[in-house]
Amino acid sequence: MNKPINWKDSYFSSKYRIVLTNEQIQIPGVRVLGYHLMTNSIPALQLHYHENCFEFTVIFDGVFIFQAQDQNYKAAGGDIFIAYPNEAHSTNQFPLSHGEFYWFQLDISSLCHFLFLEESAACDLINRLQHIRRHVIKVKDDSIFNLLKQAFQLSLSASTPYLAASHLVLFLNLLSSISDEQQTLSKEIYQALNYVYDHISMDISLDNLAACSNLSVPQFKVRFKREVGISPRSFINMQKIEAAKTMLLEGLSKTDIALQLGFNTSSYFSAVFKKYTFCTPSEYVKAHKLQHTNACLRQNE
Repeated sequence: MNKPINWKDSYFSSKYRIVLTNEQIQIPGVRVLGYHLMTNSIPALQLHYHENCFEFTVIFDGVFIFQAQDQNYKAAGGDIFIAYPNEAHSTNQFPLSHGEFYWFQLDISSLCHFLFLEESAACDLINRLQHIRRHVIKVKDDSIFNLLKQAFQLSLSASTPYLAASHLVLFLNLLSSISDEQQTLSKEIYQALNYVYDHISMDISLDNLAACSNLSVPQFKVRFKREVGISPRSFINMQKIEAAKTMLLEGLSKTDIALQLGFNTSSYFSAVFKKYTFCTPSEYVKAHKLQHTNACLRQNE
């Protein structure tokens, strides 16, 4: 097993990715505050941890698979993934797909001026965060996301760190308060998901999904995105690609898979497959065979 590394981010700024460190943020306890807009998949994150640091990854759009404590956790738009202090985590060989997210690291090693709070308030907040005991939290109220977005913009524009810190404090307090809420899908959206699973080989239209949910198409699209975290079309494509992975390993050709899963052409299937997996169908098969061979060799050692 790979040994986790103590990951420390450095300042970075580009069109699609910005990483602010404490040197720019100037808020005690905030080690990193970042933003990433991904237009294509990128390689998986290696196993790492953040010393004495929480890491909150707030997904605005897309679906990401994280691993912590040997468990996989799927986080989609509207979800927050929490990595706890010193907890090893990665994306378990899953590439990061296209999407949009903010993240920040909260250093709890010192209570001195933590988020500009008095020590008793800082201690209470950290204690409540440590007792969340969940890795993925679904947020139904967009206002909590806006708090983090505003804190990032304030830090980016070098505004007063006290104002940015107040947004983060409210974000964290709201997060701790909603972490115990029941998080379930509505009956209407649950029916739509089952329809996709049952008709994965068909060309699934939004009209059909909305009809089975007893919603209009505009209502359905809004409800689906709010509850599932991604658009209906992205969800459909992701499920088709998951089915395609099994079919590829069973030896079916790209053309046969494209026909069976409702893609117009094998080239379009390959393009969608690479968009969601960071590799072509043939590369996926080769990588799986290599992984299997290496596993067998390790067993025989």
